[in-house]
Amino acid sequence: MRLTLLAFLTAFSALHAQTSDPWKKMDFLLGDWTGAAGEKDTPLGAGQGSFSFKPELKQKIIVRRNNAQYDSGAQHDDLMVIYLDAPNDTPRAIYFDTEGHVIRYGLTFPSPNRVVFESDGSQPGPKYRLTYWMEAGSLNGRFEVAAPAKEYQTYMSWTSKKR
Repeated sequence: MRLTLLAFLTAFSALHAQTSDPWKKMDFLLGDWTGAAGEKDTPLGAGQGSFSFKPELKQKIIVRRNNAQYDSGAQHDDLMVIYLDAPNDTPRAIYFDTEGHVIRYGLTFPSPNRVVFESDGSQPGPKYRLTYWMEAGSLNGRFEVAAPAKEYQTYMSWTSKKR
């Protein structure tokens, strides 16, 4: 009886630890990354850059900082803050870039090591979707745009390696 109770408590404790960390699904993103996109993967031509996902404010938010340079001479910088929205700890993000874009995202996790950031639809104009997924040791990304009442079209895609 004691062994059964001990096994149950151990299993329950492990399960509770997994479900009580709302950031657990984002672990695969954390760290410093170097990315590259091919000539046909972006409208700006081939590009390379670096980005990071780091917990801040005592693990209350995750901040992504991104810098990309393109062979065309274009440069892009952005910042995204990922947070848990009360009362249900719903993951959300807000994005800012050097072109003046501000995008509010809701997050979903359709499978392990995959996250989809989708604009919340309350903003006028196009919708945006940013997807990250792990595949064969690489962190892949895709950014899509949908004009009002249209389907998403891939704007750019890239592959990244952890530094």
